[in-house]
Amino acid sequence: MRCIHNVDDIFLMSKTKILNLRIEPDLKKAAKKLAESDGRSLSNWVTWLIQREVDDAKGSKSGKKRGND
Repeated sequence: MRCIHNVDDIFLMSKTKILNLRIEPDLKKAAKKLAESDGRSLSNWVTWLIQREVDDAKGSKSGKKRGND
């Protein structure tokens, strides 16, 4: 078992990365409510949404952006 000696080791061991963004307070509040209603943290919910969009984009055979028809 490896001992962690400093904070840098914690970041090197992480499997995720931090994404900082700015968001309007009302939008954050609404998103947090939706995340909680889905049984998720806001961070987990946003990650899930991004993953869903990436997966959808990969599955698109037309190469067109969705929603711009």
